[in-house]
Amino acid sequence: MNASVDTLPDAPGQSNAPDPIIDAMGRLVKFVFGPDRATRARTGVILLCAIMYAICCSAAFYAAEMGLMRSFAPRLLLATALPTYALFYVLVRFGKTRRLRDPNLMIPQQSFSLLAIAFAYTAIGPHDRGLVLVLIALVMVFGMYTHQPRQSVFTGVLAMAMLGVCMGVLSHMDPEFYPPTLELLRFELLLGTLPPLILAAYQISAWRNRLSQQRRELRTTLEKVQALASRDALTGLYNRRHMQDKLQDCVRRFERYGERFTVVLVDLDHFKRINDQHGHRVGDEALVAFSAGATMVLRESDTVGRWGGEEFLFVLPNTSPRKADIALQRLREALARSQISTTAPTLRLAFSAGVAHHEPGAPLLRTLERADRALYQAKNDGRGRNVMAPPSPVTDLG
Repeated sequence: MNASVDTLPDAPGQSNAPDPIIDAMGRLVKFVFGPDRATRARTGVILLCAIMYAICCSAAFYAAEMGLMRSFAPRLLLATALPTYALFYVLVRFGKTRRLRDPNLMIPQQSFSLLAIAFAYTAIGPHDRGLVLVLIALVMVFGMYTHQPRQSVFTGVLAMAMLGVCMGVLSHMDPEFYPPTLELLRFELLLGTLPPLILAAYQISAWRNRLSQQRRELRTTLEKVQALASRDALTGLYNRRHMQDKLQDCVRRFERYGERFTVVLVDLDHFKRINDQHGHRVGDEALVAFSAGATMVLRESDTVGRWGGEEFLFVLPNTSPRKADIALQRLREALARSQISTTAPTLRLAFSAGVAHHEPGAPLLRTLERADRALYQAKNDGRGRNVMAPPSPVTDLG
C-alpha cells in the first residue's frame, strides 16, 4: 500500500518539488532571525527597535538641517546606536541571552533609549525641546508588554531622574539656551504625566504576570486531568481507552507509512489464587510489580496499558513476533528474580501471552481477536508461555 501511494503521478500543474524561492526565503529568515521560534521572536524585537532608532536618527538629521538641533547631535546618535544595536542583535541572535532573566535585553535597550532621549533633549533648541518628551511615553508603552512590574517602575523613575538632572544642570550652566522657567515648566509637566503612565505600566505588567501564572496553572491542571483520564489509578499504566486510541493511531501510521506493529495480550497466571491466598493488597502489589517490570524491560517506543483486571496490552511498533517473544522472555526472567511483596516474600509472578502481528488489510478487531485466541491457547497449554497467533486466512482478509 505504501509503495503504491509513493508512485502515484502528480496532478496536472502540481509538483512535489519545493519552490526554490520559498525555500531560499525560509533559509534567509532562519539566518537573520534565528533557528528557533523563541530566538526569532526576540531577534524581531531587537530589529524593530533598531528600525525605530533609524527613523528617529533620520528625523534628527532633518531637524539639524532645519536648524532645530545642533549639527553634531544626529551623527553622535547614529554612531552610538549602530554598534549598540549590533551588539544587542548578536547577543540575542546567537542565544547568548537565553538563560538571562531578561532574554530580550529590554532593560539595557530602554536604558540606552532614555540616554539617547536625554541627549537629544540637550541638543534641541529651547522652543522645540518639549517634543522629545513624547518619546518617553513611547518607551514606557513599549515596555508595558515585556517588563516585569518592578522593571516598569524602574524605567519610569529612571526617565524622570535623567530628564530632571539634565534640566537642572543645563539650566544652571547655560540659562540662556536652557531657560530655567521653561525647564521647570517642562519638568512639572513630566511629573504630572509620567507617574500615571508608570502606574498603568505597572498594572498592565502585573496583570500580564497574573494571566501567565493562571495559564501555567491551567496547563498543569489540564495535564493532570489528561493523566487521570488516560492512566490507570493503581498501576499508573495507560488505561483501556487510551490503548484503543493508541491502536487506532498505529493503524493509521501503518496505512500511511507502512509502519508494522505487533500487539501482545498478557494475562497474569493464577491471579485469583494470589488474591485468595494472600489478600487483595498483595494482588494489587502484584499488578504494580508487573507494570513496573514491563515498563522497565520494554523500549520507550513501546506502549503498555492495563486492558482490564489482570490483563495487559502491549503495543510494539516496528517489532516482529520473534522480537516480541524475546522481549517477553526478558520480562519473564526479570519477574522471576523480583520480589513482589514483603508480605509474601517467596511469591513470584508468571504470565501467559498471545502475540499477533497486524496484517495488511486486516481490521484492528481481527488482530485483537487473534491475540486473544493465542492467549487462550497459552492458558490451555499450561500457562507461563507465549503463543504466536497464526496468520489470518487469505479469504478472511479479502
